[in-house]
Amino acid sequence: MTVRVADYVASYLHALGVDTCYSLSGTGSIHLDQAFAQQPGLVSICARHETAAALMATGAAKLTGNLGVALVTSGPGAVNALAGLVDAYADGVPVLVVSGQVETRHMDEGARSFGVQGFGVVSSARSMTKYAAVVERPTDIRMHLDEAVRHALDGRPGPVWLDIPLDVQAATVDPHTLQGALAAAGEPRGAGARQTARQLMAMLRSAERPLIVAGQGIRQADAVAPFRDMVERLRIPVVSSRLGADLLPYDSEFCFGQGGIRGRLYPGLIMGRSDLVISLGSSLSTAFVGEDADAFDPDATVVAVDIDPSQLVKKGVRVDFPVCMDVGLLVEALRAEAAEAAVPTAHKAWLADCAELKAAHPTVGEHPPGGPINSYRFIGRLEAQTGADHVFVVDTGSAYYVTGQTLEFTTSQREITSAAFLNMGAAVPMAVGAAFAQPRAQVLVIVGDGAIELNIQELATISQYALDVKVFVLNNGGYASIRESQAALTGGPELPEPETLDFRAVAAAFRLPYRTLSRTDTLDADIAAVLAEDGPALVEVICDPEQQLLRPLRADGGLRAHDGASVAPLVTERELNHA
Repeated sequence: MTVRVADYVASYLHALGVDTCYSLSGTGSIHLDQAFAQQPGLVSICARHETAAALMATGAAKLTGNLGVALVTSGPGAVNALAGLVDAYADGVPVLVVSGQVETRHMDEGARSFGVQGFGVVSSARSMTKYAAVVERPTDIRMHLDEAVRHALDGRPGPVWLDIPLDVQAATVDPHTLQGALAAAGEPRGAGARQTARQLMAMLRSAERPLIVAGQGIRQADAVAPFRDMVERLRIPVVSSRLGADLLPYDSEFCFGQGGIRGRLYPGLIMGRSDLVISLGSSLSTAFVGEDADAFDPDATVVAVDIDPSQLVKKGVRVDFPVCMDVGLLVEALRAEAAEAAVPTAHKAWLADCAELKAAHPTVGEHPPGGPINSYRFIGRLEAQTGADHVFVVDTGSAYYVTGQTLEFTTSQREITSAAFLNMGAAVPMAVGAAFAQPRAQVLVIVGDGAIELNIQELATISQYALDVKVFVLNNGGYASIRESQAALTGGPELPEPETLDFRAVAAAFRLPYRTLSRTDTLDADIAAVLAEDGPALVEVICDPEQQLLRPLRADGGLRAHDGASVAPLVTERELNHA
């Protein structure tokens, strides 16, 4: 029995557990579009832009860890998807983009374009994928699918791309005769985990002020529960990267928030005083370690555990003890070793010191009644009314700062954001993916009034599918964080910005319920009313346009980092406690 290649692709992915695809149809992918729409158990979600389709698949994959899939047409459609896919590459997210292409007889890699809307997108995609290929022969389809899925999920996850010409999509094949990819000889990623754990335990016993840096590699290794148990046994402080911020509940005695230049006020004080740093599944990015990689004490020993060897030798990061290993296996080994070890007295005193710093530097202080809403205060009050199944999806700019410095996750809450790439406008489409991936959750989008414009068309997708997504727009008069950067780094003058939209009219255009939050005295009741309603909503939060962002403290008392450059403190420590 023969089947169309397009149908084989759809059934192959569904057999893997893929139940949702994010797409925008076109002539170049017409057979694939039809096959995906007809595949039982596979739902095709219609995006309004291919960039957003890739971001939807990324949002779903970030939340679940499973393969996200986007389907786009040839030429401009495929090129648009590249802009969304780069977020998955930067953050290490398993996403497959399937693109249509003109017939093979019209393809010409030496031409700038070919056929009707033909473009050699794979050569561009290779720079931001783990695997990218043109399926030139129908009988190669299983081999390419096998390779793409393996690359997407093995080791450090990442995006992959398959470009399928129209004639190949329409061709028929016998599934029983298709050859799969040869099994790859995997690199040893877990060898020596117990031995390494014993070495680290010896280092921990010698250290007085040890610190764990928790990154998303822990979640990607499916090691969240073992990690939490390991921390309970080791009883040492944990500071997280942005993508590791929801690994521990904030009220844990071992959780000390997100570090780095966009993190909470006090973790920099802990990082700078630690004498042993063990990084588990974190890339130790510039935003975390500082532009001069000086967030840690020069005399501290830095251990980094990562499955991706490139993360252990990259420019600008000091690693004294690199360990290329599956972090999940090492966490399990450390947990076993910690069960047999007593907690040193010095560690108890160190943990108490860190707890004092946490208590002394809350993000949100007293907020006087009246006046415009302080965005930190708003996030604090919003979070106070959320439950175990809420998912926060956060955009860049001031929304990114404010949430990273304020959100206090509970055990099961999750956050989705563009961490490494800081992809402005990514939140709304990623929220669509999150809503389909976890349909019982209420998804809360936090986005600025400027950032939402970059993918505002996907409000129509939220409306069309009646998703339980609440889009909170922090209206602070445009690009507030950029204005602050201009003032700090160049002294002005401010560059032109687009005018703020009429969000009431936007909500009406996209058939969304609309609310305005502008009063501090009724803020709790107003938030409760929004969260109590089923279905989507666009909520405009009128914030203080003059409010400044909080800059984290440093152990050496030096200059505060400002997105890639060092500048003098913008606010005093006393003012920091009254956001």
